[in-house]
Amino acid sequence: MKKLLVMLLCVLCSYPALAKTEFFATIAVDVEAQDSVQAKDKAMLEAERQAFLEVAGKLTSEENVQKLSELSDDELSYFVQSVSVDNEKAGGTKYKADLTVQLNEPLLRDYLTENDMIKSEISEMVVVPIYKPLQSYALLWEDNNEWRQQWLSKGLIKFGSQQLRAINDRYRQIDGLNGQAAQYMDGAIYEKISQIGGTERVYVVYAAEAPNGDLNIIVRDEKNKAEESFTVYNDGSGALMDKAIEKSVMFISNMERNAKNMSDVAVADSINAVYMYQNMKDWLDKSAVITGLPMVEGLETNSFGGGKVSFVLRYNGALDDLWQALQEQGISHEAVENHYVLR
Repeated sequence: MKKLLVMLLCVLCSYPALAKTEFFATIAVDVEAQDSVQAKDKAMLEAERQAFLEVAGKLTSEENVQKLSELSDDELSYFVQSVSVDNEKAGGTKYKADLTVQLNEPLLRDYLTENDMIKSEISEMVVVPIYKPLQSYALLWEDNNEWRQQWLSKGLIKFGSQQLRAINDRYRQIDGLNGQAAQYMDGAIYEKISQIGGTERVYVVYAAEAPNGDLNIIVRDEKNKAEESFTVYNDGSGALMDKAIEKSVMFISNMERNAKNMSDVAVADSINAVYMYQNMKDWLDKSAVITGLPMVEGLETNSFGGGKVSFVLRYNGALDDLWQALQEQGISHEAVENHYVLR
């Protein structure tokens, strides 16, 4: 499905009515088929489709709703969180009931946002990728800067409400900007990068090759002068720089959130988490359990696919109390660098 599951870090839609939208609809069905079982299956599909289009119609234009109507039943099922049944009557070849279809709000908003069907507030960021191979100096514009080339090959990287793009040849006009200067960036260079990029959010991502083939990464927030580091281990599976970019984006997201939290008067604590799911239902069930905990403030999806979902979990109280509450629900955790893996 086109761009179905992308990230939702603090997406604030520009339409005031959006926050009041109810993400469920009650659909009366009266269906006939070969038998009542097939009639019920048919009724469920009809109700899910009608509810999906009804809710989407409150968020986007008629033209976009027409496009959404072309999604298959399987694609629409991804958005369905639950179905409750009232006034059910089944027998012979008929099925009749009132079906209340609850849609997954984050997934629906993600899909509409990513397909330009609703507007959202986007944070633009500029990435300065510096590469330090063995037996070499820090590279920026040099042709053998594989790290920058890899970032450029990704184009515009979208992570929830954040968009990241590596510096291109337009930034070559900045006097004195090279690998060494970018690594220890002064205020004048930072200001020029900000002006060209149209954003104050500038991140230097320094990748140093280790003798054993590992990549040691330093991520520096030039606006807030914050810094984080991690290592991507060379396990022989390849695509080392792709993995490093993925982790770098997660670190940048975490640093952005920390910077925002520092500026807020009062905010809930939060963690980056990843859940390895078996199927969509598995994740929807687990997310319902997690958000149902009294100490959980909210859950914001970053990315979804490949058997894992990345999200931000906001909570009140002590972190140990959160782990205890999750454990009581059969959910374990494991700390992995800058995030936690839940199982």
